[in-house]
Amino acid sequence: MDDLFKIRVLTAAVNEMTAPQMKVYNRIFRGKEHMEVSDRLAFEVITGSQKVMGNLSIYAPAEVRDKTGRKIITLTAPRLAQKRFIHTAELNALRAYGTQVGVEMMKDRIAREQKDMRNEEDRTLEFWAVNALKGQILDSDLSTVLVDYNVASSHKPTLTGTNLWTHADSKPINRLRAFKKTIEDDSNAAITGWVSFMGSEVMDALLAHDKVLDFLKYDKGSQMAETGRIQRLAEVELNEYNGFFKDVDGNIKRFIDSKYIMLVGLCDDLVDVPFAPIVDDDAPGGVGNIDAGGNGALYFSKSWKEEDPSGRWVKVETRPLPVLQRPGAVIYAKVV
Repeated sequence: MDDLFKIRVLTAAVNEMTAPQMKVYNRIFRGKEHMEVSDRLAFEVITGSQKVMGNLSIYAPAEVRDKTGRKIITLTAPRLAQKRFIHTAELNALRAYGTQVGVEMMKDRIAREQKDMRNEEDRTLEFWAVNALKGQILDSDLSTVLVDYNVASSHKPTLTGTNLWTHADSKPINRLRAFKKTIEDDSNAAITGWVSFMGSEVMDALLAHDKVLDFLKYDKGSQMAETGRIQRLAEVELNEYNGFFKDVDGNIKRFIDSKYIMLVGLCDDLVDVPFAPIVDDDAPGGVGNIDAGGNGALYFSKSWKEEDPSGRWVKVETRPLPVLQRPGAVIYAKVV
């Protein structure tokens, strides 16, 4: 029975749980996670160099060049942590008369509560990841700025009039190409691919636009007839994303607004995900655990017993921060 409640078992279980839809985090940020030595996170926003070099004689010394432009941002890692109490009395109502299945029921209940807590924290992490690419990470009140990546206004355009993709005279393909050129000019990096996330109204506008449809007649890779959506356009991978969360008042909010498109130029050092160690004596690799050794996991979970009323507490905690290192590599535009 005791094995069910061991820290390593609960922590391993919560890290293996399937997350809710995290389309942006999984596509752009996944695999960049690494633990820092303290909760003071320091990361770089990179600007780079745009100069070309002159030829040198083989007898000449190496040329002294300007270093890569880097802005260092330091802040305390955010913290997502919650705990829930499972009353033994709740399990008693589920037990058949004369049976002893309390241990298995407690195990199942802990797993269910763990999964729900993990889902809430992952949904928050997706919210942070999307907002990092937009330029500012906001708190749950949607107004408090946790981190500002100083994205230029030219990377947050609002189209109007005949430029709107719902207008018959607009040219969405030309506009996408213009967005790509802006990113290539401002990212200070070699772009290796293009991916976008868009709201439903943007995809609707593309599917109904005569100029786009005429272009797709010659694009065998679109698979529009099979999928009911456009998968690629002007070398850009298109992803319709209707994922949502609920604000503090219970209203549904889309991660990507239905009228917006987010275009990302894939490149080196685009993003990072540092996370802080958990401040808990029991956390593997956490602050206060001198015997942990090595790095801790992204998620930490533990359980402890309560004598009166009888039951167990279950806790899940994580302290990551999605970082946008190249603000010039993203455009978030209102296009309809």
